[in-house]
Amino acid sequence: MKECQVNECDFTQENSLWFNIVGGVISKNFGKRNIQVHLCEDEGSIKSLIKEFVGTHPDIKTIAFSDGVTLYQLNLFDWVRDEFRGYKVLQPLRRLKDGRYYSFKDYEMGEFLPQEEYDKVINEWYEGCRQALLSDLFIISANAITLHGEIVSVDGLGNRVSGMIFGPRHVLVVVGRNKVVTDVDAAQNRIRNYVAPMTFIRHNTKHHTNFTDLPCLSIGKCADCSQPQSACRDIVIIRGQNKRHKDRIHIALINQNLGF
Repeated sequence: MKECQVNECDFTQENSLWFNIVGGVISKNFGKRNIQVHLCEDEGSIKSLIKEFVGTHPDIKTIAFSDGVTLYQLNLFDWVRDEFRGYKVLQPLRRLKDGRYYSFKDYEMGEFLPQEEYDKVINEWYEGCRQALLSDLFIISANAITLHGEIVSVDGLGNRVSGMIFGPRHVLVVVGRNKVVTDVDAAQNRIRNYVAPMTFIRHNTKHHTNFTDLPCLSIGKCADCSQPQSACRDIVIIRGQNKRHKDRIHIALINQNLGF
């Protein structure tokens, strides 16, 4: 009789069972609030979901993005531009390979720009963010979703959270399983003490920013500061959609740890 070997280092099966249990709870509670949840295993399944969603919504002609580590990890930016060539695709926060905003593509790294020229580039970038809010499909991520059926996000500029609330005809919120929390308090604790510091560190190491005066980067937790550099400006909790918007917000929950 062949001896059964148990691998105590492989938890693939356990993670899948947990994902199905939690996914079922989340789907039920968000469904009560007119937000549909789609459970996706990986990059391939989220891409299939987007293709199906666009194909069954003929009103979608414009697809826009906000920024998001999750979207980079799933290669959604480049894939959508290639897959939907007949559509208008807006990615105002697109970046060059060196980490700068794509708006600066005509300038060399470190090149000095007169204030008037710099302002012109920034205004074009800002206008792109505004136009994204009038898209037919807005693809974004979120900082946390709760078991009770809430989406919780903190934003600095406000383009991401405002697009969740109103503007785009349809919104697809893409989140990894690591962003599932029990309730709003747990979500805000996660955002303040982990997500925000990690976001500032990301910008400092990759995007040529200099967030040095933020206390969370010194003490390792939120100090509820009012520093001018702070991006923790807009805290939005979405508790559902009204009847008219019952097909507007969809959540794609991925069975992977993604983003911060």
